Amino acid sequence: MRILVTGGSGMLGSELLRQISGAGHVGVSLDRVGFLAADKIQRKSMLDGFDVVIHAAANTNVEQCEIEPEICYFDNVFLTEKLFNYSQINKNRFVYISSTGVYGRGSSVPYHEYDVPQPTTVHHHSKLLSEKVVLASPSSLVIRTGWLFGGALSNKKNFINNRINEIRAAADFISANYMQVGSPTYVGDCAHRILELISADNAGIYNVVNEGAASRFEYVKRIVELSGAAIEVRPIDASAFNRRADVSENEAAVSYRTKFDGLSPLRPWQDALDDYMSQVGLRSCLSQ
Repeated sequence: MRILVTGGSGMLGSELLRQISGAGHVGVSLDRVGFLAADKIQRKSMLDGFDVVIHAAANTNVEQCEIEPEICYFDNVFLTEKLFNYSQINKNRFVYISSTGVYGRGSSVPYHEYDVPQPTTVHHHSKLLSEKVVLASPSSLVIRTGWLFGGALSNKKNFINNRINEIRAAADFISANYMQVGSPTYVGDCAHRILELISADNAGIYNVVNEGAASRFEYVKRIVELSGAAIEVRPIDASAFNRRADVSENEAAVSYRTKFDGLSPLRPWQDALDDYMSQVGLRSCLSQ
């Protein structure tokens, strides 16, 4: 297969390109700036010759999206519309990376694919709008994931490494939100499952997350434990962050559809976290 990936320098996009190549396929990163600057003929040419387009690029700054919604809708919806339209002209299969945050606030248990989305932020509303665009094609695949971790330590959005740096800078304790719950998901496992779904010609909406749910507090506490740091993690509530975006307290998910397809769930997030921290040298890195 020849697969075109947007957001190729991002955490998920770069991992997808690595695994695409490792599986013997051809993966190419699409230049967003070049695509937007191109004319119609050039845009069509950029998508020509590919079997699949994976749209992993997005404006993920949830707070900034509330302040500048026009930029958010341009980045997350308008660009998706353009890419999808040209993919249809070229008969590329389209894969859209969405978020478990689109489910919004309506349940205290993990969401499944048949729950009704009720996004509470501009960012998540933009993601849901884009889902509706691409699902106009019966062959499109929508991946809802969230709380991704992994990737290069140099990535500014590397959640694990940022927590390690926070621990190093702290005097006696660090704090984490005990109210918000999600499904921490290793980017390597996520990318592998996405490619599995593509290879099996699956279509529609799939939640792709590691098994299990955790609060931010539980998640950070586990990172501290694995790092070997002798520091306290204190639980705080959401009000301490004074966020503009009305982010749901529950972004945890399970996948009914992969179960119905006979696929095993992804491994527990704790196991994936342990493996990742070991791979990049962060496990026991702060042991005394």
